[in-house]
Amino acid sequence: MRASRDEPRTVPPLRPDASYLLTGGLGGLGLSLARWMVEQGARNLVLIGRGRPRPEAQETLRALEAAGARILVLQADVSKREDVRRTLEEAGRLAPLRGVVHAAGVLDDGVLLQQDWERFTRVLAPKVDGAWHLHELTQGGELDFFVLFSSAATLLGSPGQGSYAAANAFLDALAHHRRALGLPALSINWGPWAEVGMAAQLASRFQAQGIEAFSPDVALGAFGRALGHGQPQVTLMRVHWPRYLEQFPRGAAPTLLAELGGRPEAGSEAGERSSPELRRRLETAEPRQRLSLLMEHVQGEAVRVLGLDASSPLEPRQRLFEVGMDSLMALELRNRLQNTVGASLPSTLVFDYPTAEALASYLHDEVLGLRQQPGGSAPGEAEDSALQRIMELSQDELAASLEAKLSALMEEGS
Repeated sequence: MRASRDEPRTVPPLRPDASYLLTGGLGGLGLSLARWMVEQGARNLVLIGRGRPRPEAQETLRALEAAGARILVLQADVSKREDVRRTLEEAGRLAPLRGVVHAAGVLDDGVLLQQDWERFTRVLAPKVDGAWHLHELTQGGELDFFVLFSSAATLLGSPGQGSYAAANAFLDALAHHRRALGLPALSINWGPWAEVGMAAQLASRFQAQGIEAFSPDVALGAFGRALGHGQPQVTLMRVHWPRYLEQFPRGAAPTLLAELGGRPEAGSEAGERSSPELRRRLETAEPRQRLSLLMEHVQGEAVRVLGLDASSPLEPRQRLFEVGMDSLMALELRNRLQNTVGASLPSTLVFDYPTAEALASYLHDEVLGLRQQPGGSAPGEAEDSALQRIMELSQDELAASLEAKLSALMEEGS
């Protein structure tokens, strides 16, 4: 019987006489989910991973077995159909399979021009191929649930994660396809988890954007409620929308997000009256103080992007790429500065001006036009300064800057 996507559903019980399969089951997220399933009554779990369990994972597995669960750990590559077939057969011998959670995945972030097909397929294979194999090979069974762990990156976008967003978009579409066939399916667009999962290492960057990470206990409670939600796709994330929207230039945020964050529409009377706080401070400051204000602002934004201690500001002439900034962080810093100064900035901004001093001077002189004419540069000095900055770049910085410039040219020509 075809399930109605509008019909309310209760949370499927986790039965002691059934087996449940978790891909990505040996990672921190998978083990947290396995522990929760045992607490909910599951007694037969099949955990799939590409490698052997690490010592900390083995400790968790022993604890689950001590709680009365039978845990079958299988090494398998879910992107390979025969591996998936074998694991399903093993699960069926343990107990009738009644639930699947597909949480396998890898990250390989990089801006578009750094990507190639090998890197792209490395991210797609475990999610896309794995999900499709599970979909095809379980259609003859009687599943209570078929859950796909997708990502909020598919909905909101995430710098450098084009391949990851595409892979998760496939999971979302597959969930809708299965429901149209009358099969159980739920795709969860997760926000970041704290402590476990691939996004845990990026927690400080998410927090700077207004996205708070779930503690594992809160996330698992939300997971249990999502199972009974009745929709093929749900999003679970914690967002402070006004702070999240700060990364967009005014008027550039998608309409739905602007409404969630309470931001006035572009061109509205309220939007036209408002101006970035930094611009207001600059307008009321003495001319000789403006460069210092910009310097403090650039240093503060760079510290936030880098996730450094705010009590220890960057040195004005410290090269940002020497203190941990990468190409994705450079784009994030450019976006934040673009929003606060209220003007469009080049995508190669941080590569062209790789120190807080150079960035502040560029914003002061070229973007905001605050350069005092009597002290202006003599003819040719600007060109000499630009040449000097180029000569100071490392080979990696030069290559990244060239890639960013080519990307900008391609966007302009499209």
